[in-house]
Amino acid sequence: MDYGLGIDTGGTYTDAVIYDFKSNSILSCAKSITIKENLTLGINNSLMQLPQELLKKVKFVSISTTLATNACVEGKGGRAVLVLIGCDRDIVRVHGTKYGLPPVEEIIFVDGGHNQQGEVSSEPDWHCFRQKVEEFRNKADSFAVVELWGIRNPDYERKAKQLIMEWTGMPVVCGHELTAEINSLKRAASALLNAQLLPLINDFMNAVKASLKEMNIDAPIAIVRGDGSLMSEKFAREKPVETLLSGPSASAAGGIRLSGEKDCIIVDMGGTTSDLAIVRNGMVRLAHEGVNVGNWKTGTRSILISTVGLGGDSAIRFDNNNDIHIGPMRVAPLSWLADRWPETMSRIRMIHQNRKRHTRPLCEFFYLIRDISGDDFYTQEEIKIVDALKNGPLNISDLSEAVGASIYDINVKRLERLGIIMRSGLTPTDIMHINGNFSKWNTEAALLGAEIMAYQMNIGLNELVNTVDRRVKEMLYFNIVKLLIENEKEDMLKDGVPKIFHDLVMMGVEDNDAINCRFSTNLVLVGIGAPVHIYLPDVAKMLNTRCVITKEAAVANAVGAITGNIAVEEEVIVRPRYEVFGVAGYACYTSEGKKEFADYDEALEWARSEVVRIAEENAVRRGAGQVSVIVDTRNNSVKLSGAYASDNGESGNLLLLETVVTARAIGTLKWI
Repeated sequence: MDYGLGIDTGGTYTDAVIYDFKSNSILSCAKSITIKENLTLGINNSLMQLPQELLKKVKFVSISTTLATNACVEGKGGRAVLVLIGCDRDIVRVHGTKYGLPPVEEIIFVDGGHNQQGEVSSEPDWHCFRQKVEEFRNKADSFAVVELWGIRNPDYERKAKQLIMEWTGMPVVCGHELTAEINSLKRAASALLNAQLLPLINDFMNAVKASLKEMNIDAPIAIVRGDGSLMSEKFAREKPVETLLSGPSASAAGGIRLSGEKDCIIVDMGGTTSDLAIVRNGMVRLAHEGVNVGNWKTGTRSILISTVGLGGDSAIRFDNNNDIHIGPMRVAPLSWLADRWPETMSRIRMIHQNRKRHTRPLCEFFYLIRDISGDDFYTQEEIKIVDALKNGPLNISDLSEAVGASIYDINVKRLERLGIIMRSGLTPTDIMHINGNFSKWNTEAALLGAEIMAYQMNIGLNELVNTVDRRVKEMLYFNIVKLLIENEKEDMLKDGVPKIFHDLVMMGVEDNDAINCRFSTNLVLVGIGAPVHIYLPDVAKMLNTRCVITKEAAVANAVGAITGNIAVEEEVIVRPRYEVFGVAGYACYTSEGKKEFADYDEALEWARSEVVRIAEENAVRRGAGQVSVIVDTRNNSVKLSGAYASDNGESGNLLLLETVVTARAIGTLKWI
């Protein structure tokens, strides 16, 4: 096979490249706007810009996306209900929100389960469980099931899944299917998030397939995982949480390949987020403790990346002190809105002419993404909001009047979170139109929107524009410094960023003759994404380093998508079972279950064989052809002392806690 097609669907743009595997070169690339209410249109618009004679020769398609990541940052997703077996309600109440879990009133708690050794403590009351599921049935499109010690024995997770599917017909995901993370709250976050992302990723994959069909491309599809490796379409549909940081992982791979820099900081600036990753010796460090995005702390493996709610489409707002805030909420730029719906210009002009000051941003509009007719999950007010938007976008005042609510009381939050409606307002992309850095859409809408905000703040237009431009650069500077410090001192900011740290870092961008506190780095800044060239050169100067932005930087994500491979890591834990007289046997724990052995050598041999089998099978499930496996064995022991010490030397004074057998399976896609 010679040609592959790489596609990256971001929150703002959809990129596409045709890649020649023989010469390792880009033959053609394209970029178009992502249309959230119909992703197929954005993909089609990119593909139609590519040479059609080359598209006919494409034999393999690989895609990356920031949709899952953006959903986390923006707090969006489908309706999913979490089932916790054997978990303490009070612990979840106190600590669950730190991991992104909902209030305990929205969680189904089930007594029973297994203990830490994977042995049955008590079987759940399945009849009572059915009653609880029925109570939540109309509030869910999917379910997530996690048992406290499900990683030691997943039997009850599997049974609960089977029963829920029989009773409701809805998709169900189990914690043990996604991660071996021992922290049950991280597993719960992974499973619930996976369930919430199911409709989003299925819509995305369906859109990709529809676009390929329209373009007469009949080729297998792979998708980039959060650790930079690839997985098959089927695997991605089952485990969409694996696509967390898919876009940033692809951009890191693409940035390394395009720039040729082996020691650098990848700065990927998109529409919703800016993603930062440190590269050493051509490799991005992995986050073995799991992905943290938005309010979610999961056990899903990924590259170690810092995601900031800052992008070209970040909402520009101001507070009561006239301080400007950018992000983390994403809104559609006013310039784009007026280009898509020209009729909105008359309302924008009217708001501008009225010169009215208000505590709420008046020049913000809402438009419909999808209908909710006949769904009794939504309130009457929410249904009225959707009905009012069926004829086109409305600004906040007109929408409030249409549904009989005040501008202060209208409740649009849940509709925004669930992706039913979308907000439009002033963004850095609009400021780029005013500056002349970008001119694709309606510049007049951007200018009027900025003048409306400047009037409300009682400042001049130039001051607003310059402040936004400076603030974006300062946010990038601060977050790069924060990433570098965390890379050197992992625990320094584990409890958050204190104000004194923020103020100290920001002294580096202030003109001060008495003291100079500017940070610098020897790592090169590699810019990725459409707007990055506007901001990153000045940020590089702040950090006393150089900046590399290649001509293909805007489509680096798509390049990274098409040049990846399959990588799977599996573990089997061999744990001795100690009793009064000594070791009574050995238990082997895998992602599929538990097996007991009387002899350690026999248990270890089985563990090595089993971990290779599971790793190879999972690699094949993700789409690998030929697979090579590397096995590593590590003993975790404690040193005995005092009365417990032995006379048999150092080795005799070690008490084995567990043996961890790890297999890493690496393979190219079977279609390449």
